[in-house]
Amino acid sequence: MYPELKQFNQMSKDYEQRIKEAHERWKVINRQKETASREYEHLLGQYGRRNSRVDMEALHESKDEYLRLLAKERGAMEHLDDLKESKNDRMKEFVDTLLQARDREVDAATRTMKKKIDEMQRLKAEYLMIVQQIHQIHQYVNGVEESTLQAFQTMGTRYNQKSDFSIYPALSRMEITHREIQQVFAKGDLPAELSKFTDAYSSFHLPKK
Repeated sequence: MYPELKQFNQMSKDYEQRIKEAHERWKVINRQKETASREYEHLLGQYGRRNSRVDMEALHESKDEYLRLLAKERGAMEHLDDLKESKNDRMKEFVDTLLQARDREVDAATRTMKKKIDEMQRLKAEYLMIVQQIHQIHQYVNGVEESTLQAFQTMGTRYNQKSDFSIYPALSRMEITHREIQQVFAKGDLPAELSKFTDAYSSFHLPKK
């Protein structure tokens, strides 16, 4: 994760935590306000009735408590709304920075990827040149066997061929299969027959996932 994205995510996480805490505070105050409202409504219903112990002072105190909590709830809600608005503003302000950083990371990675593709093309060229050399060597071996056979035939002597080697099975093992590509993508592992190239004494190491 590149630094700007990490900063963006951390900023969002911090705001979400603050918003969550502010919402919890609002819920507590809201419950207190609802309780005070029911208490005030109850006292208001009792006030003025015969044998009621509710006097004007108690009624005013209950009403004042309700209004105090109502104002406190309104302040908590405004604070919650301010936090949400502040988060949206900060996130929007950071978007351009985030996109510039994304372009930087993608462009740099793409350049590296293209270099690796060029390197693969060079390796492909080397591979085909080696294949050509193997073919030429194989032709030489066949030529040696053929000319030696002809020499033996002039003497009427049976000839036992020294070489019976076909290059095609070996070349077929050099083909890179889709399964091997997927194995490298998913696990970062080379096929077993190529594991010798990742030993401690090799200069080539495939990064593990």
